Amino acid sequence: MSSESLTVNAPAKINLFLEIGGRRPDGYHNIESVMQSVSLYDVLTFEKTDGETTLACSVPSLVYEGNLACRAAKLFYELTNIKGGVKIKLEKHIPVSAGLGGGSTDAAATLSAMNRLYGDPLSKSELHAAARSLGADVPFCLERGLCRARGIGDELERLGTLPDCTILISKGDSRVSTKKAYETLDRVDHRVIRSCEPVAEAITKGSLEELSSGLYNAFEQIGDFDGEIKRIMKAHNAVGAVMSGSGPSVLGIYRDPDDARKAERILKGSGRYCFICKPEYGEI
Repeated sequence: MSSESLTVNAPAKINLFLEIGGRRPDGYHNIESVMQSVSLYDVLTFEKTDGETTLACSVPSLVYEGNLACRAAKLFYELTNIKGGVKIKLEKHIPVSAGLGGGSTDAAATLSAMNRLYGDPLSKSELHAAARSLGADVPFCLERGLCRARGIGDELERLGTLPDCTILISKGDSRVSTKKAYETLDRVDHRVIRSCEPVAEAITKGSLEELSSGLYNAFEQIGDFDGEIKRIMKAHNAVGAVMSGSGPSVLGIYRDPDDARKAERILKGSGRYCFICKPEYGEI
């Protein structure tokens, strides 16, 4: 492609650990999380124009002014004072409202791609600040790989790489509102706040079993996910399984990809969405 257009992959993110702290004055919550990008991608193409910024998407309901990819493109032009527009084509593969960061990764990919298209006018710190203003998961989706996240999710610490594994992601038909999930969790009394330190230590040691035994998601306490998916995954030798984000997607970690494929066949046979992927460490 010419310098006037660019196509990029935007990977989904999963949460291997997610603890939710108190609500902050800015309306966000403090969190502690371990996040990993995976090889399930939305594909975005950007083409410079002299007109308005527009979006075409394989999921028509996502074409609206508040779409995070559109907001990210408009923010880029505001921050750089560059005149112009961009045609965005979004090929959607990451399920919507599924706890996999689909909107956030599209926003991060847009910021990164626009910066490349125009010769890198924004520094890395400026891109990070722009990402933070768009949403709590956008800074991680800009960084990608495997990170420990604190603050609202924007204080990131690299954790190296996972031990070799295969990841199966599955969900039913339901969607989850992140806002409602946080509001519901806020009403749960006497929650014990956990630390992700055991998961971080397991990653440092390269122990898939210790990592999997430490998988945790505070949102599972409000029960807005399909517990049968976890049961099926574990019955087919997942070393661990946990809900991702605010749900309802569930991820299973497998040492043997054949076990993941067996679980996939059963879950697909029951009408559930499934996708087999690997940890992802590339750059947008």
